[in-house]
Amino acid sequence: MTKDENIKLCVADKWVKFETVTWSGSDNQASREISFTLPSNPYDKNFEKINVKLGDLVYLYNGKDRLFLGTVTDREKPAEAGVTTYTARDFMHYLLRSNTTKKFKNKTPEKITTTVCKEVGIGTTALAKTKLNIPSIWFEDQCIYDIIIKVYRKAKAHTKKKYMPVMVGKKLSVIEKGKDSKVTLDQAVDITSANYHDTTDNMIDLVRIYNSKMKQVGKVDNKKQVATYGTYQATYKKEKGVDAKKEAKAMLVGITKEASVEAVGDIRAIAGRSLEIHDKATGLSGKFYIQSDQHTFQNGVHTMSLELSWSNTMEESSASSSKDKSKKEITNKAKAYYLDSSSVYHSSKSCSACKGKSNIKTSTVAEMKKIKVTKGKNKGKRKYKACAKCWIT
Repeated sequence: MTKDENIKLCVADKWVKFETVTWSGSDNQASREISFTLPSNPYDKNFEKINVKLGDLVYLYNGKDRLFLGTVTDREKPAEAGVTTYTARDFMHYLLRSNTTKKFKNKTPEKITTTVCKEVGIGTTALAKTKLNIPSIWFEDQCIYDIIIKVYRKAKAHTKKKYMPVMVGKKLSVIEKGKDSKVTLDQAVDITSANYHDTTDNMIDLVRIYNSKMKQVGKVDNKKQVATYGTYQATYKKEKGVDAKKEAKAMLVGITKEASVEAVGDIRAIAGRSLEIHDKATGLSGKFYIQSDQHTFQNGVHTMSLELSWSNTMEESSASSSKDKSKKEITNKAKAYYLDSSSVYHSSKSCSACKGKSNIKTSTVAEMKKIKVTKGKNKGKRKYKACAKCWIT
């Protein structure tokens, strides 16, 4: 656990002393967020009250380097003395919650992105250059974030690169996904716990191609996977001026290998980047891609939890990720499923991380939040976090 960061929190133009700050993000959640707690005592007249309102600007700094800029979107106040918990999200959430209707002809993904962002007052900077003119594309009442993802997915078939939207202050940037974070984690030095699993839950091994009249005109498949695991099928509708086979081939997905680690904190390890791991105990050695990250700053100590993948993939849209119908909203009354040997709680026993396990316990989200680590360096911290795969986080 590192202690060299000079983490500072500014809320509504005031530097505030915090109990805990958690800085997190996902490669398909889109909007990075922070959760922070401040002391609260509604019954003590002499207690210095910090008035934090919804919509207030929040800044998180590491020394002079800004890690986060966003607005307060949620707060949870206790009736008794204790702490008030606040959540702030970066400016990406404006793109996630705004729709538009547009038609574009012979425009690049960069130009389309600039145009749709401008509608909701979001500027752009350092948009990945694709050198691709999309002949014609029409969006009707579409989420602006999804529009950006869809046009950059078209570029992916030509450039062979994966892209990811990120916020730089109040401006949107689109980066090449999977670039090296320069972080290396070593067994028994940086890593405090690790586990991994593989699954066919995301597999697509056959894509059928249809024309505008819904007649099949072709297909692409992975014959070896079909023979071994059976058929997991998707469809693709042919578009004018687009290589349909390339687009369909890009939809194929093999075995998904994933891992999770808890380690010494490093602010460079964030979703969308890659890192190196050397851990003989679990066999986690080599290059991995960060799917989600959660950095916790408490009492001058920095720790992090990372969800990792062996492969670098690009999301389909916000509707297929954070708003996936298979995921559930987190509420305190919701049922939660967990293993004593894990540090994650799930919304369903059917989550891929729970499959094949017979010792799954049942509780509620409220009760899971109360469980603390009882010994070691993390004593007093929450033991369990919500699974990013089966909860809408």
